[in-house]
Order: sequence, then structure tokens, then C-alpha cells
Amino acid sequence: MIINLQKLDNKFTDYSENKPFPHIVCDDILDSEYLGEVEREIFEIKKWDQEKTFHGAIKKRIISSYENFPDKTQKLINALNNKKMLESLEKLTGETSLIPDPYYEGGGVHSTTTGGYLKIHADFNWHKKLKLFRRINLLLYLTKDWKEEYMGNLEFWKEPFKKAEKIIIPKFGRMVIFTTDDKSFHGHPHPLNCPNNVWRNSIALYYYSSIKPKKNFSGFRLGTDYVPLKDDKFKRTSKIKKIWGSIKYKFFPEKF
Repeated sequence: MIINLQKLDNKFTDYSENKPFPHIVCDDILDSEYLGEVEREIFEIKKWDQEKTFHGAIKKRIISSYENFPDKTQKLINALNNKKMLESLEKLTGETSLIPDPYYEGGGVHSTTTGGYLKIHADFNWHKKLKLFRRINLLLYLTKDWKEEYMGNLEFWKEPFKKAEKIIIPKFGRMVIFTTDDKSFHGHPHPLNCPNNVWRNSIALYYYSSIKPKKNFSGFRLGTDYVPLKDDKFKRTSKIKKIWGSIKYKFFPEKF
């Protein structure tokens, strides 16, 4: 398996200046033949660890247990979590002391079927087991011949949520890396319009640091901040609930 980390070299300026929050979109960074084998493994999965069925996401299946990853998928994830990859991510993003998540909390193999979606959201910012701040998301898309008409584009948003600031097609082999904080709103909010035999597959990996974010940090948050768009029926979590984590951390740090 070949990872072309040179595609990440000298991209710090591009990454840091991209809007609406720091990110980069990379194509052909990984060997496409090997990724094809990973895609075939995913389509052969019979048992998933969980499937999301709530207002924030439906028909999204997840494997987050390392021992349940198929063989070639394991090797790919190992490569994306190794020392060289971490060094490249630190150079790209400006973050320091990045640590991969051995628990794959919220991450791992994701597969969404027709009608499924993931509403616009900002991710949790504190890993309770690791006692670390979440800093970087890496998304690697693994569905060949994905079509834009399938309605699975990754969208980046910012307040006041009038329109998507950036739209990214989840084409096969595409890697998206971005800084995650309380303002990095993203998702694929529209129900998928793909055939039943086509799945929106991806690997999602998250990287953490012991260093507290210098900006866009409203408090220790263990939950995801889902944002309703124009036609959504659910309500956003209140600001009081979102800062409640910091209040609890101040008085009961052993709970975090």
C-alpha cells in the first residue's frame, strides 16, 4: 500500500487559509488499487457495530471496533495512524502532539445507504476516555463511480447557516482533512438518492491533542451539536446545555 504524503507537504498555507474553516481536499493520495480492495471488503460486511436512527443521522452504519475491521481496512487505518502520517498532519495543520484514537469513538468505517443522511453539526470536542481535545478530522471516501446526483456531497457551513459555504463530492479515493472545533459545521444533510446496491462508504479518523484549543472552544462538550436547517424539524441544543460541560468540569473534573 502506498501513501503519497508528499501531496500534504508545503500545504500549510492552503490549509490554514481555506474557508469556512481550515481544511484541504486531496485526491490520489493513496494507492487506488489497494483502496479498491478495501471497498470490496466493506461491501462484504454482514454485521455492523451500530446503525444511526435519530434526527441527526439515519441509515448510517458504523464499525468502530478495531477487531471488527476487515484485514485490509485494518492495515489502511494503521497506516493513517502511524508516526509518519501524524508528522505530516502536524506539519499540514499546525497542530502539535497529535494522537490517534485507539477507541475510534464516532469513527472507523462508515456506510450510509439510500435515504440516509448526516445533518449539519459540529463534533464533540473532548474525548472522555483519552482526556484529550479533538482537533483534526480525516475523511476518506471509498465508493467507486459515486455520482453527484446521489445527493451525498459533504457540505461545510458557518453561522448564520444561510447556505453551504463549500460543497465537496465524495469521489472515490478523495481525502478531506479539516480542523474540528465548535465552529466547524459539516455534514451531508440531504437524503441519499443512490441505488440500493450503492453505499456511501468512508473511513473517518479523528486526532487529538492535550493542548486546549486557542479559539472556537465554548467548553468541554461530550455531545455533537446538530444544527437544524430550513426544513428540519428538530431543535438545536440550547447554549446553556452546551456550556454545562465546562461548568461540570470546573466542579467535577473526575467526571470528564
